[in-house]
Amino acid sequence: MGKLIVIGHKNPDTDSIIASLVAAHYFNTVLKMDVQAYRAGEMNNETKFILQEFGIEAPELVGDLLEDEKVVLVDHNEENQISDKIDFSRVIQIIDHHKISLKTDGPIFCRIEPIGSTSSLIAKMFFEKNEKISEVYARLLLAGILSDTLNFTSPTTTEEDKKIAEKLNETAKIEIENFVSRMFEAKSSLEGISVEEIVSLDYKIFEMGEYKVGVGVWETTNPESVNQKKEEILEILKAKKEKDKIDLLFFMSVDIIKQNSYLYIISQKEGELAQKVFGGKIENEMMILEGVVSRKKQIAPQLTNELTK
Repeated sequence: MGKLIVIGHKNPDTDSIIASLVAAHYFNTVLKMDVQAYRAGEMNNETKFILQEFGIEAPELVGDLLEDEKVVLVDHNEENQISDKIDFSRVIQIIDHHKISLKTDGPIFCRIEPIGSTSSLIAKMFFEKNEKISEVYARLLLAGILSDTLNFTSPTTTEEDKKIAEKLNETAKIEIENFVSRMFEAKSSLEGISVEEIVSLDYKIFEMGEYKVGVGVWETTNPESVNQKKEEILEILKAKKEKDKIDLLFFMSVDIIKQNSYLYIISQKEGELAQKVFGGKIENEMMILEGVVSRKKQIAPQLTNELTK
């Protein structure tokens, strides 16, 4: 077998980047394979903060693969979320915590568990082999878990995530509340972020029956900093829907302190669907969703159920 690359999804979040880095470390040190981590897009400010905090270089942006390079996907398995540089015939393994969407021509290695983050799953892989995780990699994995579970407040969080995080922190030795506060401050920062990037930095396209649906998310401790740009965001969303040739598009500004979301409604079509699914009232092209913070558990499945009836 030639060289392996490990890569997360387009528009990578923190868990996707950290899962790539630490999975590559696992393959290299535990399985003694020649593996390189890559990223499928630009990183957000939270991820940049974490890597800088722990003195870790960001993975390279993926380019064209060599003929003998094979691929391990982490933190995704939907075709629309795979880097345009990746030919799926090169994929030999998937490590993920989302629902299964891909069809393969033949058998591949696949580990998918209902857990709060892919970082949790990779930590389990080390624990199962009784392999020691160094301080820096324990810190990275812990940060990935805290990010993807919103410090264990997301409905995707499991008791297993909490136990894994506790075990990691025996080595990481992070003062969690202080670290999370600074991490969320970085997550919320709009410094150097264009309005286009607010919409696209955490944006995924889903196949929901016969429909192609885009859902963008911006998680913040200060939703007003985003919502005050609403008119510009709506115009960008409308253009993005046409450019991506999708049937429906939603964007949600998530208040990670108050645990609710502002769902942007760009047309009557999205509005009618949102009212059917979520039952909220649309005011000024927005619907407030109380207690909703997770695209994975509280948005995508509900939309899919309605669109596949």
